[in-house]
Parts: sequence; structure tokens; C-alpha cells
Amino acid sequence: MKLVYPEINHVFDTESGKINCIVIENQRLFYSLLEDIYNQLNGYEGRAVLSENNKILKTDKSMEVLSQFIPFDINKKSLINKISSELERKAVSDDFYSQTVELLSQLENHLMNISFDFSCDINYNKLDIGAIIKASGVEINDTYNSLGEKIIDYMELVTEFDRRKLYLTVNLRSYISDNEASEFMKTVLSHGYNVIMLESSEHTHLDEELRYIIDADLCEINY
Repeated sequence: MKLVYPEINHVFDTESGKINCIVIENQRLFYSLLEDIYNQLNGYEGRAVLSENNKILKTDKSMEVLSQFIPFDINKKSLINKISSELERKAVSDDFYSQTVELLSQLENHLMNISFDFSCDINYNKLDIGAIIKASGVEINDTYNSLGEKIIDYMELVTEFDRRKLYLTVNLRSYISDNEASEFMKTVLSHGYNVIMLESSEHTHLDEELRYIIDADLCEINY
């Protein structure tokens, strides 16, 4: 995937074999870039352009900004909804259909039995496997020793249950050590995830990154 922004004279390509690290020391540009992307994620027009194979992609469908790392919530509502939908799909597939029907029948009978002596007739019209799955409180185990590993697993889950996306991390290097950052980048590259790291200040240059600096005077340096 490629990301371009009119105020930056560079095309950021995630297929370069390294991780694009953009260091923007000019506060106005840092803010305007993120504001533009956030606006697009909320359905508004913007100037940043995301593309793949010369086809422009809808930013709100194909991009995520990861900026909150304390805590980093892997159980995002959109992802949990996708997982719940997949569970429901599998529950009514050929492999599980008969078990699902039997379970629903048993549950309905149980509910009828416990409400038998009520002075009213009760119907359970919304008793279906989708409702049961949602009521079960689907949640991903988010106990991790490493923030980098947690983010990687989140990318894997989004790729599996939703789609391939570009992930723009914001100041992630301020939260993880250089060694963890290096391992994070290596894993991203080996899995083929699309990641661009945006930072407001410089950190140790790592072998896995392509660094592009826009300094306070808007001078651009690529190395």
C-alpha cells in the first residue's frame, strides 16, 4: 500500500522491504496530517491518499490509526462484532448446524419449563444463535507481556476477520524499547502487514526502518 500527503514530497510504500518511519518535528504539519486522516476515518473528505496497485482505497475501510497504547484495547467493538459474525456463520454451517438446532431447542424447552407457572404465556421470539453468541460476552484474551506482540496479534485478527489494512502508529517508539521496536518491525515485515510509523521526535535508527524526517523548518531528509 502507498500513502501520500500533498505537503510531504514523498510516497510512502509499505512494499519497500522496510518499515517507513516518518519523523515530523514541525507541530503544525504533524497535527494537520493526523487531522486529515482522522477526518477521513470519520467519513469526511481529505487530502491524504491511500492506494494499492494504482487503485485508490477508501481510508475509512482500509486504514487504522493506532495512537492509544495505555491501554491498548485489543477488544475493539468492530473486531468483536466481526468475530461474533464469524462464530454465527460457523454455527449454522454444515459441520455444526444439527448441534446448533439441538442446543436452541434445549434452551427454549428449558426457558418454557422455568416459566411454566407464570400467569402469562411467554414467547422467546428472539432466541437464535446470534443473540446467544452476543450475550455470551465474546472477548479476546488480552494478557500480554509485550505491547509490540499485542499490536501484532491485533493486526493478525483484523486481517483474518476483516481485511488487510494500513496501520499508522503514532509515537509508538515512545512506549517500547529499541529492542522491542526492532522485533516488532521484523515481525511486521515477515507477516507482510502494512505499517507506517509516525513519530514526533527521533529515536535510535534501526536496521529495519526507512526513516523520513521533516524538521521544524519543513526541510525533508530521507535515509
